[in-house]
Amino acid sequence: MIVLFFGAVIIASSFFLSPLAVGAKQKIILDVGLASISILGVLTAIFVGSSLLYKEMEKRAVYLLLTRPVSRFEYLLGKFAGIISTIVTLMIVMALIFLATAYVGGSALNGKVFAAVYLSILEMMLMSALIVFFSTFTTPVLTSFFSVCIFLAGNLSGDLRAFAQKFGGPATKLIMDFLYYVLPNFRVFNLRHEAVHDLPFNPQDLTAATAYALVYCIAVIYFAYLVFREKELR
Repeated sequence: MIVLFFGAVIIASSFFLSPLAVGAKQKIILDVGLASISILGVLTAIFVGSSLLYKEMEKRAVYLLLTRPVSRFEYLLGKFAGIISTIVTLMIVMALIFLATAYVGGSALNGKVFAAVYLSILEMMLMSALIVFFSTFTTPVLTSFFSVCIFLAGNLSGDLRAFAQKFGGPATKLIMDFLYYVLPNFRVFNLRHEAVHDLPFNPQDLTAATAYALVYCIAVIYFAYLVFREKELR
């Protein structure tokens, strides 16, 4: 269903934008496609992951699993791996549809476009880790709410910090500095502007973004394990 929706959005974009100048049409198709892959990947991760652990606890399936030689850390790691493998497959299919549509529409598929798709996958992986963390101690509705809030805050933290530095008082600046460094910085995974307008970027940023995502995912999953380890399963 999600893939069909994505395909419909891309094809509709190509159809309705056909009267535009060639350059403008190509850029908008790239922008819409890359943004759709990122947003749908994150939303699907929230939809799939927010209730996964909760349902197994409600149906008591987790009790049966943990009676086997499977530690709680391995259980959480398995859930995390299951979420990202499912969503990565979905995002690859969406990326193929997008790339085919962009190619037919005459868009230049440079390396930045593929890099932008790769960064969107890393973004989804980090969101999946956060979803697993929240799902260890709260309900699916609150897990979804917290995840969306973190996603929005992580995208806006840089702007809010800059605003606080310019107009805020000492306390506000301190709080925004703290949030800027603690919250995940999802701007790291946004290469859409460079890909759409074919602007230069440093390839080392991909390595830095990959390391950032891996370190943050490991830290979040470990904290999820600490919470889940203390949870009484009845």
